[in-house]
Amino acid sequence: MAERPGGTAEAPFIQQTDFEKITQLVSAQFQFEESLLENGVPTYYLKLPQETKRAFLNFLKSLEPMNLIAILRKADGKVVLRVVPKPRVRKSNILVNWALLFATIGTTFATGYILSIGLVGTTPLVGAVSFTAAIMAILGTHEMGHKLTANKNGVEATPPYFIPGPPPIGELLGIGTFGAVIMQKSLPRNRDALFDVGSSGPIVGFIIALIATIVGLMISPIRPITGNESFLPAPLIFDLLATFLIKLPANHYISLHPVAFAGWAGMLVTMLNLLPAGQLDGGHAARSVLGEKTRTVLAVLSVLLLVIEGFWPMAFFVVLMLMYRDPGPLDDVSGLSNGRKLLAIGLVAIFILCSFL
Repeated sequence: MAERPGGTAEAPFIQQTDFEKITQLVSAQFQFEESLLENGVPTYYLKLPQETKRAFLNFLKSLEPMNLIAILRKADGKVVLRVVPKPRVRKSNILVNWALLFATIGTTFATGYILSIGLVGTTPLVGAVSFTAAIMAILGTHEMGHKLTANKNGVEATPPYFIPGPPPIGELLGIGTFGAVIMQKSLPRNRDALFDVGSSGPIVGFIIALIATIVGLMISPIRPITGNESFLPAPLIFDLLATFLIKLPANHYISLHPVAFAGWAGMLVTMLNLLPAGQLDGGHAARSVLGEKTRTVLAVLSVLLLVIEGFWPMAFFVVLMLMYRDPGPLDDVSGLSNGRKLLAIGLVAIFILCSFL
């Protein structure tokens, strides 16, 4: 999951000489009807229609020597361009990232050990190592997908923060972690960049979770159903793999190997992250494709779905996120590219495959 920054900059003050220089830069990229220095903010009302995506990227580059950024928005049927100082980015304390990483390795190792007790074909130590490797690979590639894509798109972002969680204790089905998150410290340049950063994590995380699931299911023991078992809900992809890859016999079940359980947890994390709500990855993608108003409607439906399916803590978490106003990308006017719109259909397919239907 990728968290977003809380805003842009404090109210700036631009001198008249700087305003004239900025206006020259604007006129090199855009056609505008009106320009004014509004409370110290250079503001331009653009003529319509005109191409804005490429022009805005060029304009951002021209502002870099002045340590300024631009914000492009629609307001009252007009397209408004504003120029503000580039916010200062606070340096992260990398020791916190390392401490959380090692703590999560410890809690996932304990989870794998507990899951492997009494499991035929493996020892608790081997199960602990294999579960830790699989779940950390899934979470790590998910977050590094965000991080590398953010770097590519010029978005300041922290290294991943892994979040340790409880192992299975009694009736509590813990997986040793609550996932991981990176913090974005600057805004994406446009909807394309917002979509790329939001979608990259779930896509690569799903691929690694799928590999872990296939490998884990193939080494998991198959046992006859006695009627005394309690079963985990299975995502759709698990049912498909059990039917067509494992060819599970009737009246039998798969006793999940720790690697397969890591794949199951990865599918759950992917599904929850792809909900089109708030600062979740699916929320970023939905905002890029459909805009803020439609995403808000989908977010409310996501909360209802979580409540119906019994994911109460996640529903509460999403409600909290809905109280936070997403600032959006710097350019929230230019549309998403057609290729990314097609990729959005792929995200919907991944969500369905990971869903507990």
